Amino acid sequence: LFFRAFADGATAEKLALVVQPLVLLAAALALQARIAVTQGGRAAALPAVVVGALATPMLVQFVPGRIDHHGLQIVLVLVATAALARARDWRGGALAAVACAVSLNVGLETAPYLVVLTAFVAVRWAVLGADVRSATLGFAVALALAVPLLFALTVPAADWPMLKGDAIGRGHILLVGVGGLGLALLSLGVRAPVWRRVGLAALGMLMLVLLRVAAADVVAEPYRTVGPLLWRLWISHISETRSLAATWATSPIEAIGWIFFVAACAATALIGVLGRQSRRQTGSASGAAALLAALAVAAVLLAAWELRSLALATAIGVPVAGACLGRLWSSEAPRGRLIFAAALLVFSHAPDNFLTNLAVPAEAATVAQPACSTPAALALLAAQPRGLVLAPIDQGGAILALTRHSVVATPIHRDVHGNRLAYAVLLAAPDAARAMLAGSGVTYVAWCPGSGENRTLAREAPNGLLARLMRGETVDWLTPVAAQQPGLRLYRVG
Repeated sequence: LFFRAFADGATAEKLALVVQPLVLLAAALALQARIAVTQGGRAAALPAVVVGALATPMLVQFVPGRIDHHGLQIVLVLVATAALARARDWRGGALAAVACAVSLNVGLETAPYLVVLTAFVAVRWAVLGADVRSATLGFAVALALAVPLLFALTVPAADWPMLKGDAIGRGHILLVGVGGLGLALLSLGVRAPVWRRVGLAALGMLMLVLLRVAAADVVAEPYRTVGPLLWRLWISHISETRSLAATWATSPIEAIGWIFFVAACAATALIGVLGRQSRRQTGSASGAAALLAALAVAAVLLAAWELRSLALATAIGVPVAGACLGRLWSSEAPRGRLIFAAALLVFSHAPDNFLTNLAVPAEAATVAQPACSTPAALALLAAQPRGLVLAPIDQGGAILALTRHSVVATPIHRDVHGNRLAYAVLLAAPDAARAMLAGSGVTYVAWCPGSGENRTLAREAPNGLLARLMRGETVDWLTPVAAQQPGLRLYRVG
C-alpha cells in the first residue's frame, strides 16, 4: 500500500517483497544487540550485530523476496526475550506475553521457546516473589487474554472444534487459558516462599493432566496426515525435517557444522550462569542470564531434533555470543584480547560454514540440469492455455507463482489429497495412471530434469510414468508440447 502511492501495482509488490524481509532483519539485529547489552554491557552491542549479520542459518529467513512466517516469528521471540530480560513491571511482562501470543497464532514452530519463556516467568516468581509480582501478573493476564482473542479473530469459527497438531487449536487455548489465569491468581494471592513453590507445582501437575486428557492435539505429530507413502518419498527427503542424528548417519562433518554455533552459544551461556552462581551474583542480570541459558539449551535440543529449527536456534544464540564478546573486549585480563580473538573466530560462523560446505552431498553438487523455478524456465508453460498441471510436489509453488495455471500438488503438507494423487499417477504404469486421471480435469503433465524429487520417484518405480518419461519413452495419451526447453518438460493430456 505504501509503495502504490508512487508506483504501479506490480512494481509496488516487487518493492514490498524486497523491503519487508530487510525491515524484519533490521529489527532482529537491533533486538539481538539489546539483549546482548543486558549481559555484556554496551560493548556487546556491536559484536552482536556483527555475529547476527554473519549468521547464515538465520539470514536465509530474511532474504529479499522471502515473506515466509519464519522471519516474523524470529523477531517476535526476540521481542519477548528482550522484554523479559529487562522487565521491571507489568508493562514488560505484558509486552512479552503479547509477542508470545502473536507468534503462537502465526505458527507452532516457536511453541517450545514460548514454553521456556513462560516457565522462566513462573519459576522466577516462585523464587523472587514480590520483586517480580507485577511483571508476572502482567505476563500471565496478557497471555491468557491475548492468545484466545487472536485465535478468535484469525481462525474461522467453523475450525474452532478441530483437532490440529500443526496449527493453534482448542487444546492450546485451553492450556494457555488455565495456565495464564492460574499463574495470575497465584501471583496475587500467595506470598510465602514455600507456598509459592507448592502452588506452582500444583499448577504444573494440573497442566500435565489437561495435556493428557483434554489437549492431546497439542503434542500430535504435525505430519501425521500425509500418510506413509508421502512421508517416505517426500517429507523424509526434505532437509529441514531431518534430525541431527539422521544427518550424522550420512555425514558427521555436516552434522557438526550445523550444530557448531548453536552448541557453542549454549555452552557459553551455561558457563556464564555457573560463573555468576560461583560468585553468588543475583538480581535481574542473573535472571536474564538464566533465561538466555535456558533458551540456548532449548535451541540445541530443537535444532538436533529437526534442522527446521536451526534458524531460530541461531537467532537465540547471537545475543549470547555478542554478550560474551562484549565482556571479553572490556576485560582487563592480560590475555583478554587474545581470548577475544579466539572467541570471535568461534562465533564468526566461519567454522560451521567451512564444515557444512566441506560436506556438501555429492548428489546436490552435481545437478546437471537447471532448476525450473524461474520465469524463463516456465515461459513455455505460461504461454499455454490455462489449465490444471500435474507435476511433482516441489514444482507446484513455482507454477502457481509464475503462471496462470492451477496445480494438483504443492509443497504443503495439508494438500494431502492432491499430493497423494500426483505421486500415485507418477509412480503408476502409464495405463493405470491414465485411469487415475479420468475425470480429474488435469490438462498438463510436467516435470523438471534438475529435481532430486524426480530421481527419488524414478528409483521407487522404475517402470512408472515419470521414470518412463525421464528415459524419453513415448506415452500414447501424452503429447509433448513443441519447443521443449532445457528446463521444464511439458506434455498435454489427451
